[in-house]
Formats: sequence, C-alpha cells, structure tokens
Amino acid sequence: MLQHQNITLEMPGMVLFDPLTLAALIDRRQIKTMDLLQYFNDYPEAGDAAIAQGCLLPIYTIPAWDYQLVFNDGGAFSTQPPLLATVLDVVLPLKITSGTLIAADLSGLMAFDLDYYLHFPPAQERLGMDADVRLAPGNYAVRVAKFIDRQDRDVEHRACGYEFLLRQVASLPAMAEIDIDDIAYAIDGLMQA
Repeated sequence: MLQHQNITLEMPGMVLFDPLTLAALIDRRQIKTMDLLQYFNDYPEAGDAAIAQGCLLPIYTIPAWDYQLVFNDGGAFSTQPPLLATVLDVVLPLKITSGTLIAADLSGLMAFDLDYYLHFPPAQERLGMDADVRLAPGNYAVRVAKFIDRQDRDVEHRACGYEFLLRQVASLPAMAEIDIDDIAYAIDGLMQA
C-alpha cells in the first residue's frame, strides 16, 4: 500500500521513528534530556545503537525544503516518469511497535515531546514539519529512493522527495558496513536526482 505525505523542513534533515520504540530506547538508556539530537551528538555510540536497533532512521544532510514522502510497503518502488528516481544502495533497519511511523524535521529531536508524538494531532492542527503513516508493527528493512521532477521548470515548486520501500522482515538488517553519515540523501527542487 502507498501512503503519501508532505513535510516542510526547517533544519537540514529529518528522522523517521515509531514513538513507542523511541520511548523504550529513552527509558532503557535512562536519557534525561529531551534534546535527543544533542544527546546523540554527545554520545555517538548511543546514536549508532539507536539506528542499528531500528529506533531512529535519520535522513541528513539534506536541504531545508518542502518534500513529498511516499511510504510503500509493496514489493517494488512506485516512482514513475516524469519523476526521476535514484535508489540509494543501502538497506536500513526500522522497528515499528505502535503501528505509527512518524517523519519529523530534525528540530523534533531537539525538543522531543513524547506525549505529542504518542497523541499525534490531526494534520490540520500541525505546522507541516512532521507527518505520520500507519504501518503494521514489526521489523522492517528500508530502502530509500530520492526523486525529482526535472521536467517541471518551476524549480521552487517542482516535485521532489523520498520514497521509502518498507519490507517487513523477521529480524532487523545489520548496519555493520553502513556509515549513516556517508549516505547521499540530498535532493531538492534545484538539484538533479
């Protein structure tokens, strides 16, 4: 099934997470600060573990922009011409506990409000810097494609974004050979895919 969302970023990145999965990590690690971005910068091994355990899937460094997001739990990427897609050569882990997947601007990690994400307001009550989709609980192997409509000459408003191909798996894929900082996620209306 395809689920489409739009998100506006004010910071150079976004993060995907399930609020209950992330809450369990916060509790397990006894994290006292709600500035999770700073915490993971101060304790990179904790950030690496959060990613490897499927608690967070960061998408950075990308321009602050308006993005289209496609969440696809089917068998193949759905992006078709005139959109030009580039499939990134990585498979990333994601654990869904609550049945809700959140996509949020990185600022959402700087003042993390668990109650907000657990009781996520309807889209019309949000600022557009986060979005949610329903996804069956379980472990996922996630592939990412970035896309852009290069035929649209209105570069300020042309379609660009990410498709997340979510395949449910028995166990999370290993992160041993993947450096999250080396993944070339960047795309915006001004760029080529």
